Amino acid sequence: MWTGSTKVLSDEDAKRIHTASLSVLEETGTYIPHDEILKKLNNAGAHVDRQDSIARFPASLIEDLIRKAPRTIALHSRSERETIDIGHGVTRAVSGFDATFMQDFGTRNRRPITEEEVGNFARIADQLEHIDIVGVQGIPQDVPQDKAEAYAAMKLLENTSKHILIAPDTGTSATTIFSMIKSVTGSDDIGSKPVISCHISPSAPLRWTPETCEIIMHVVKEGVPFYILPAPMAGATSPVTLAGHLVQHNTQILTGIVIAQVLRNGHPVVYCNAHTLFNMREGNPVIATPETLLLRYAGAQIARSYGIPSHSIGFDTDAHIVDQQCIWEKALSAMACVNAGIDVMVNLGMFSTGLNVSYESLVIDHEIFSQLRRFQRGIEVTDDHLAVDVINKIGTWGSYLEEEHTLRHFRSENWYPDISCRKLFEKWSEEGEKDMLTAAHEKAQGILAQRTGPIVDSRLKKELERIIIE
Repeated sequence: MWTGSTKVLSDEDAKRIHTASLSVLEETGTYIPHDEILKKLNNAGAHVDRQDSIARFPASLIEDLIRKAPRTIALHSRSERETIDIGHGVTRAVSGFDATFMQDFGTRNRRPITEEEVGNFARIADQLEHIDIVGVQGIPQDVPQDKAEAYAAMKLLENTSKHILIAPDTGTSATTIFSMIKSVTGSDDIGSKPVISCHISPSAPLRWTPETCEIIMHVVKEGVPFYILPAPMAGATSPVTLAGHLVQHNTQILTGIVIAQVLRNGHPVVYCNAHTLFNMREGNPVIATPETLLLRYAGAQIARSYGIPSHSIGFDTDAHIVDQQCIWEKALSAMACVNAGIDVMVNLGMFSTGLNVSYESLVIDHEIFSQLRRFQRGIEVTDDHLAVDVINKIGTWGSYLEEEHTLRHFRSENWYPDISCRKLFEKWSEEGEKDMLTAAHEKAQGILAQRTGPIVDSRLKKELERIIIE
């Protein structure tokens, strides 16, 4: 299997970015407003200024702690239908993440996403074969906002048994969701076979907030894997040069690795890429640019050099509707992730720079990713696949259509789409001349119309609601 390893940095350039990151962390350090974390960092060998809450790190300490982070991570589902091992360069897809708005089919208007719709997205993602992990598609706007992430997590637990990914915004949110996980799994040990993992985001430039520090404490205590997800904006909150942006981004990743390993030796972490540019022409952030494609490749390359799994936003577009721009930007950014050997790719179903979602967009992104997954599988070369015997049998004249070799391999060797059109014009016309958006809409509505049993029963649902309220 070819898993992708395209490079945009020479080995020497990647090393220079690493060395520059170490220099920044040794000289300037990072702001960590949490006494317990600072104490443990100090005991580990960091130079801590308690008064200003600044930690500076010797290069040898950072490099030693990087080696303690696991090279691969096993992510579990509640049904145990599949264990996902990340860290091998095989890209896994995640629905979501954390949009604010919903766009209905046939309109161009966006509106606040609801709790019910977050659950609907989870139901659709649960039934789409090539979505491996179900994320929070949107933050529901019709619930108390201080509990919105917990309500979203509840809708995921109600509608999918796949591994779920969340982004708690406070320590209280994290503990609430972990209590819910313990209820649905019937176990207080949610770290040994984690059915949940978390995004945790440092702030730019060079700082962690009190809230993120508290989240890390709770996540590490439970043994739950977490994705270190800085999102510096080149030209605004990080240097405008791509190399300088990579240095600042990398320093934030490294501090997350260090904190995790100091708190718990061997805690699983993931190197994330959520690169954003500040649009100097319009004054807004953008994520689907040639520069962000390059940064995805570079981030994956640096993660490999550290020996830890990688993550990236993908299927990214700055288009505000599901149109031609939306599709080609998504396809390019997803292809970059696959080519780079990114382990986990999020943002299926998202558009409008991550603010908007639609059911149709999720189904279309799944179709694109299923094609890319076949591409990443590569070309299998065995005696049977070389087909010398059948070539000699057919010789200079004949057909392979009825050969047993063809019947045995055509399903596994070729990609067959679900909603894409591969029919002749006449048949497509006879069947209603459906475009891609219409086909995706019908696919999504078909899934939502299915009568499936509840993932959690009514008693457990009431228990989850009680946990959130308390």
